[in-house]
Amino acid sequence: MAEADPIRVFEAYLERHAVNDLAGVLELFAPEALVEDPVGSPVHRGLDAIRAFYAATHRQNGPMTIDRVGPALLGGDEIAAHVRAGLDKPGSPPAMDVIYTIRVGADGRIASLRAWY
Repeated sequence: MAEADPIRVFEAYLERHAVNDLAGVLELFAPEALVEDPVGSPVHRGLDAIRAFYAATHRQNGPMTIDRVGPALLGGDEIAAHVRAGLDKPGSPPAMDVIYTIRVGADGRIASLRAWY
């Protein structure tokens, strides 16, 4: 994944996360990556913790619809983006707004991901 375009890495993350592709999501993260989702909750450090977090999230939520709201903004190795995420289950609450900040390392993998909602 070296020299990956950070915006494409982010788009791949959204696509894979929406369909509960755990293996696909994990291959986007660096071995020592950090995930704070939502911001203010405990930080998941390293692939084992990130795997456990996404496995539980996918189990609980199931497939989602994730729509971008405006462009993803790139500054250096960091992306800020607004998305609207909703569950695909009947009777689910309305979609919610999420602001992501993602830092992509020199190896083209996600070094950190933070989600505000």
